[in-house]
Amino acid sequence: MSQWLKVRLGLVFFCFFCFFSLVGFRLVQLQVLPNQALSELSQRQFTKTDRKAPFRVPVYDRNHQELAVSIPVSSIYAHPKKLISRRKTAALLTKQLGGSPAKWLQKLDPKKNFVWLQRQLSEEKAQQIKNLNLAGLGVESENKRVYPNGPLASQVLGYTDIDGNGLAGIELSLNATLLQDKQRIKYAKDGKGNKSYIERGRESSESSTNGIHLTIDRRLQAMVEQELEQVKTESKAKNVMAIVMNPRNGEVLALAQRPSFDPNNPSQSQPEARQNLITQSLYEPGSTLKVLFAAEAIERQLLKADTVIDCGNGKIKVGQTTISESDKKHQHSALPLTQVIAYSSNVGAVRVAQKLGTQAAVELLQKYGLTQKTGIELSGETTGALRSKEAITPLLLATMGFGQGLSTTPIQLVTAFTPFANGGYLVTPTLIKDSTEKDDTHVPFGERVISEETAETMRSILVAATEDQKGTGYLAKIAGVRVAGKTGTAQKYDSQGGGYKSGKYYSSFVGFLPAEDPQFLIGVMVDEPKQNYYASLVATPLFKRIAEHSLQLLEKGPAQTVPQNTAGRRKDIIAPKELAKNSEGQWVMPSLKGLTLNEAMTLLNRYVNKVEVSGNGYVTTQNPEPGAVIHENTAVGIQLKGFSD
Repeated sequence: MSQWLKVRLGLVFFCFFCFFSLVGFRLVQLQVLPNQALSELSQRQFTKTDRKAPFRVPVYDRNHQELAVSIPVSSIYAHPKKLISRRKTAALLTKQLGGSPAKWLQKLDPKKNFVWLQRQLSEEKAQQIKNLNLAGLGVESENKRVYPNGPLASQVLGYTDIDGNGLAGIELSLNATLLQDKQRIKYAKDGKGNKSYIERGRESSESSTNGIHLTIDRRLQAMVEQELEQVKTESKAKNVMAIVMNPRNGEVLALAQRPSFDPNNPSQSQPEARQNLITQSLYEPGSTLKVLFAAEAIERQLLKADTVIDCGNGKIKVGQTTISESDKKHQHSALPLTQVIAYSSNVGAVRVAQKLGTQAAVELLQKYGLTQKTGIELSGETTGALRSKEAITPLLLATMGFGQGLSTTPIQLVTAFTPFANGGYLVTPTLIKDSTEKDDTHVPFGERVISEETAETMRSILVAATEDQKGTGYLAKIAGVRVAGKTGTAQKYDSQGGGYKSGKYYSSFVGFLPAEDPQFLIGVMVDEPKQNYYASLVATPLFKRIAEHSLQLLEKGPAQTVPQNTAGRRKDIIAPKELAKNSEGQWVMPSLKGLTLNEAMTLLNRYVNKVEVSGNGYVTTQNPEPGAVIHENTAVGIQLKGFSD
């Protein structure tokens, strides 16, 4: 063998040796040595991720009653590139799901790898699609969020999108908690992309959590919403709201508003109905704020409950501006502080604010939490602006004394009353029962803002507002139960045009009961009532009904109740449900004698726009007389007498 042939054979051998060495090394590298990139590639090629909407844990009320749950549903999807005939598939989809072939052809875009055809179908319809056995079509199991009580507590619960993501309410603010297991299901697939049963993939288990419990009581919530619906209908108000809270630990037992919406179909409601006005709307609180100024003056030992205050016969001049009482009945020469609050004297409130001064006014707004969010577990909570001492003019200080010139939210205002009900502590409102299993028999659960002595004094003052016959909260009085509270009637400010809107009012009442051992702190707000706008006439009856039902539902009432004096009320008096008509179809004025104010107003508000009321007790005099023809613009006057404490 020639030398050259040996060299050639050696080169060939060397080449084969190198080739097989490289192949062997590569095999070792692929089969033996760890390789993260190859592992991820293999995972993508041989496993499939289920597109199932994530599982959301249930939401319960405080008594383990369902408020929001997830149920299994099915959705139809397609792999357009795997379809044998797009037109045939579109025709079958039209037959099964409705729509037009053009619609389905557009969805079955051959450029797409995956497309949802229809989400969250009934199991029966999904099975019909599955039975077609069409290549490229598939059925996927999903989870659908369902609210079994419909609109109940909708602003609290919120709602989700079709993919199971929270968009509002608790669903949004606790989205991470409700989605405790976000991992999607993965399983092995064959070369065509279908599930392989040779090797079962690891499936992520849905969360085994028992769900979360809210502080809401479903029975109480339903009752409150029913009362709000009635008042909205009767008063023709723009919005009506209510909060029922445990003043010791801040647990919210009911939080409702009207109008509302069904979270099962949120797109069918107006955006305003889906907004939580209790935490997101600002308004001027009106006379309810007089309570905070009075409490601060007492806490700083500047005034006492019996300190006599000059009320200027209903007028006071601040700079070049004269401030007058909103009602002629409030024109007093002088009143003790207790009656300034009970009778809701604006002039007296100005004197209290002036006694405190600007710096103390700024501090009390911060102290009672009116310049910061309450911290309730709802997204989007807003708050009024914090004013500096320099920004508060003498006139602004004066109007702040009776709740004008500053803004707050309903939840802030109700929370600000907690110190008067629990001995001096400002608590944080909460909707989550699981987060803090609070013992409601002990205080504190918050920061002390006033002394126990001041809280007790304010409690007595607020009781006077409901028990004094001339008190603006007299219609909130409940037989056998001492109620403490304060009315607020505020003209609405026009943020765009400046000034106040003519005929637009915000009526509210915040109170707690029983006064000696408060179980409930309740705030009610009526936005733009079209009939009587005074809080003493529209908000206090609403508060009373909610309070009475709350005591009954939760069995918190006294063992025996003391009946009110019913002088002037015959036992056979029955309030008519509607007005009668004469032979010409005109409404006829009924006899109102012996009716309570609430009974008379409930009847009249349905038919006439203006009713003037004087006195307290039961109707003794009316104008027009019974039998007279009336219409919606008839001015009706009623006089009441008969109560004596």
